[in-house]
Amino acid sequence: MELSDCSAHDAAAVFDVLRTAFPQASPADRPGGADGSGGPVATPADTGAGGATVWTETFDISGAADAVPPGAAGTLTRPVSADVQGGYLAVDQLRAFLASVFAVSGEGAAFGDQEKDVHLCLANR
Repeated sequence: MELSDCSAHDAAAVFDVLRTAFPQASPADRPGGADGSGGPVATPADTGAGGATVWTETFDISGAADAVPPGAAGTLTRPVSADVQGGYLAVDQLRAFLASVFAVSGEGAAFGDQEKDVHLCLANR
């Protein structure tokens, strides 16, 4: 999953909810790491002059959560763009889970032989 057009706080809000539901998620650089809570913080210098920051993390949803974990609520300061890639079933399950926590609108999709790439917009409910 890739998140863009968002702050480190918003990226952490999305990824923290997903980590709660899918604890087997692979370790990755967490947004907001300057205070010791995660990995390195991306800055404009990391992405080039005027470039956008993109937050990424990989989730294994083979043990997919059926329901939103208690207390799982994402609060975003503004809408977040999310790109999800993977197998058809995995992408559909991840999108359904996101829709149980955030307001989700689909903005585009590309379909391959065995993979699907979906662009979503996440916002507060």
